[in-house]
Amino acid sequence: MSSKKLPVSINVFPALDYVELIQFDERSGEIEKVSALPCQFDAVTRQMGDRDLMVQTIRDLYNMNRIPFNSPAVLVLPSFFTREIELPAEFSREELRFALVSEAERFYVFKKAEPQIDWINLDESRLLYSAFPKAEIERYMKIFQELRIPLLAIELGYFSMLRGLVATGAVSTEVENASRWCALVISDNSFFACIQDGVKIIRTADAPLSVTEDDDQSTIQEIHQDFETFTEHEVFNKLVVVNNSNRINSDDLLCRLTNVANLILIEQNGKTLKSRGSMEAQFPCSLEGLGGVFYKQFPEMSGLNFILESGEDVAGIMYYKKEAIKWLLVCNGVVFLVCLLILGVLSLITLQKDQERDMLSKRASQLGASINAEQLNDVNRKKYIKKVVDQNVKVNNFLVKLGSIVQKDIWLETVQVAVAKADQPLLVQVDGKALNLDQVNSMLTPLNNNLQNGDLEVANAAQATSADGQAYFTWSIQNKAAANAGGASGSGTSQTPSAMPGPMAPPGAPGGGH
Repeated sequence: MSSKKLPVSINVFPALDYVELIQFDERSGEIEKVSALPCQFDAVTRQMGDRDLMVQTIRDLYNMNRIPFNSPAVLVLPSFFTREIELPAEFSREELRFALVSEAERFYVFKKAEPQIDWINLDESRLLYSAFPKAEIERYMKIFQELRIPLLAIELGYFSMLRGLVATGAVSTEVENASRWCALVISDNSFFACIQDGVKIIRTADAPLSVTEDDDQSTIQEIHQDFETFTEHEVFNKLVVVNNSNRINSDDLLCRLTNVANLILIEQNGKTLKSRGSMEAQFPCSLEGLGGVFYKQFPEMSGLNFILESGEDVAGIMYYKKEAIKWLLVCNGVVFLVCLLILGVLSLITLQKDQERDMLSKRASQLGASINAEQLNDVNRKKYIKKVVDQNVKVNNFLVKLGSIVQKDIWLETVQVAVAKADQPLLVQVDGKALNLDQVNSMLTPLNNNLQNGDLEVANAAQATSADGQAYFTWSIQNKAAANAGGASGSGTSQTPSAMPGPMAPPGAPGGGH
């Protein structure tokens, strides 16, 4: 199935130790791709420690899942600062933005970092806003521009998580009846609670956890006290507890929440999420990542977008948009006329070629009638011998080309070149290992140019680790049709890596050999 038009969610885990990729197919209603790779961050400042590592991590996630880089993406970052505030309803949007930036800068976390903010209206005068370091937003945007990945939105995890709960049906009854429910989200460093009527946010609380990691019971006590204070006098039909913490025991926490009748627990860690590597996991991916995929699917839900605004005048944008549409219609009309002209010319050429083909057919029939069976068999034998020789030349040329382009960080395990019939294209399967998938992808163009059909692709890419801790990728290069049939097969020519020129594997690298 083609992945070109399917949106992608790139989720930075709340625990700040993994980057997760999710792709959802709306036509089948199923998750198409899901995987994750480790990538460390600063849990306090929300800064990526190594920009180059982040770039390579996102690139590897796209390559491993064979997703084109032009597939649009929604980036989900961990929430860590969300507040409610009352402001005059008559404020313009720019006045609100200025006021909220000033409000966020009063807090210590933004004393030295300019905040990027977005907000939603809870009622006529009450706003819920969230903030994230602006410099980090700019760094993420530049990364996606560098990778040429269209970025649809940058959202924060709390709001994406709420959308994920709705998408999975965890609160379907409450959404349908617009009844009251509550979400409690726990991470290693923060506490977030949200009371909702259906899909509408009523009230929230967000606070850091002040206790140390060595005192889990004190952390649970602090969460319980904050939650009791937040939900005082509130009655709701369901409580959903999402535990993103690696150190807080869910059972110990639930023992404190004895006054809730309908309770759902969702643990998001390496034991419950397949995207974190668990083979018998409860969930294929995180709620935050799934909510990012559905960013455009639930317009009635509250959503934030932290992509930096250009500051252009909205009326001016609409004017140029209308002008662009007008000229687009004109260009479409011109293209249509040119296509009609080309179609007419092609029709004349086709008619002429048909007439020439009929004449050649008649001449061939006349010549065939004058040739006896023995002469015809001799001609057919010569044709077959020529086809076999041509195929052998093609096989040799392919092996020579492969040996000349193999780079030093790539080593080959098996090379199979086969052909089912003398007049059919070559069937190819090359298996190997590499330290970088980009070098493997770079081999496709010269190899395809060397073949008649030119339909080779990189398949079965997977990350692995050797016995001495060396990270590498396993891969295959094969025909698209052969990949569906289980690899190259048939009678023909086969070549093993021992006879191929290429780089030697570095000491300790997985696989060994040429």
